[in-house]
Amino acid sequence: MGWTVEAESKLKEIPFWGRFLVRREVEKFARGMDAKEVNLEVYDLANQKWLSSQKK
Repeated sequence: MGWTVEAESKLKEIPFWGRFLVRREVEKFARGMDAKEVNLEVYDLANQKWLSSQKK
């Protein structure tokens, strides 16, 4: 799945050892919403979903 430059730069803020897992989960989220690529909106929505699931 393709990533926009902006979303890639957000991914690079994640420590190297965690990027693979974040990439996998964000892409899975994007496929679930039928997105053709990961952009900032998709990345932020996936992040919000993950953060809200951690509060439970």
